[in-house]
Amino acid sequence: MTDAFAFEYPSPLAGYENLEPLPVEFNEDGKSIKNPQHGVRSKAYEEFPDPLAKDRQGGFDVHIYHFQNNPDQVAYARALYERVRREFPELRIYRFYEGPLGPHPIAMFEVNLFTPAQFGAFIPWLIINRGPLSALLHPNSTEGEEERNHTQRATWLGEKSPPAMFHVAPPDLSATAIPGYVLEYAPLVWLHSQDVYMPSDIGEQLLHTAPTVDWKPIEGASSPVTLNNLDQLNNHGNTSVYLTSKEGIDADPQPAWFGGVKPNAEGRTQNAVSSTIIVRDHGDGTLDAFYFYFYAEHNMIRFSEGVPQAIWYSQHASGQAFTYRATEKKDKRPIAYSGKGTHANYAISGNHDHTIPGFNLPGGLIVDQTDQGTLWDPILSAYAYKYDASEEIFQPYDSGYPVEWLNFNGQWGDDALPGGPELFGQKKYAAGPNGPKFKKLVREKVCPSSPCVVLPFRIWENQTLAEYGQ
Repeated sequence: MTDAFAFEYPSPLAGYENLEPLPVEFNEDGKSIKNPQHGVRSKAYEEFPDPLAKDRQGGFDVHIYHFQNNPDQVAYARALYERVRREFPELRIYRFYEGPLGPHPIAMFEVNLFTPAQFGAFIPWLIINRGPLSALLHPNSTEGEEERNHTQRATWLGEKSPPAMFHVAPPDLSATAIPGYVLEYAPLVWLHSQDVYMPSDIGEQLLHTAPTVDWKPIEGASSPVTLNNLDQLNNHGNTSVYLTSKEGIDADPQPAWFGGVKPNAEGRTQNAVSSTIIVRDHGDGTLDAFYFYFYAEHNMIRFSEGVPQAIWYSQHASGQAFTYRATEKKDKRPIAYSGKGTHANYAISGNHDHTIPGFNLPGGLIVDQTDQGTLWDPILSAYAYKYDASEEIFQPYDSGYPVEWLNFNGQWGDDALPGGPELFGQKKYAAGPNGPKFKKLVREKVCPSSPCVVLPFRIWENQTLAEYGQ
């Protein structure tokens, strides 16, 4: 579990400094201490304190767990679920899950609390009525501190069953059979300094979305949907399936999970697997390593006998290719700059007009902004697979990596809203992207399509090659 001393704690007396000393007299019972009365009740009676969420997400989630293999607990959990729905109809409650869901190691159902009044009524009631079940009570904060909210700030009723995402780390990729040079030359990504949308945990998205076709929930779909059964949705609409956010893509204010997980000082998205490496060996000394970032963009490096030759930077529906020698690097690792909000990958910082796909200038009508904001090292929190092109199968480099999600044919996000806002004919919200299997894993050149121009430089026309000393 997380070390409590890994966090900072502001003084509880902030704002109460330099006041008169508190009295030391006792009340009439001779035991309790007399407090000075000022006639003003704490705001905490009326609203949750900052930074707790006060939007549609709710200030607290309550996960009520039961062991799915224990018939007595299953029966009690079902009865408690019905009782909650009947006695507290105003509370938001989700489906009754019959097995593990995402990071939750055993079956559960979830209740959301939006006000101190709801909290004050439901939690004492649950303490008395939870029976043999355990419950995790954790806050949702506008800071997006998922780890802290589920550990240091969390409260347990009964036996602890912490979510797996906060106590099981992904295996070290260097301990797997993935070629060492795939990690040695893996890209580093500069996220924009003002970007509010960080990389996200792949499995976490399934907790906050529901599969739909034509904006309607799919009947008969597996429940819960996990990375281990996501491909079963192919039988319920195939490429027409969208993993639709429960709050809606136009939610205002947006829920905290939209923001993803900001990389720490090490460059790691702590407790969030936010990247996937897929290796395709051509069998003739040529190897393609795809580095997929879980905001729907990627880099691909082509190697020859273990030596990097060229790198592809995906940019919306197109992209650019450069020789490895031409790229900016930190040691041996090429640098990618992520567009603010759009996350398109670029080889240099600054502004990038992408009105014409694959053709970038520092100014124009539709511009991506990049800079050196937060440095992200995607391979520190990644799954890794080998792709067998002849069999069209993914083979994990570690047996603990889920595989079935890579065979999902649907879209990772909401369908485009009909009549949604546009700018110069470009939709503000495009439909959710599809997965890695659709990104031309089998390609003749480093580019996914022809013609393929591999640039030997990465600069704007008003700069000189000498500036980069390549």
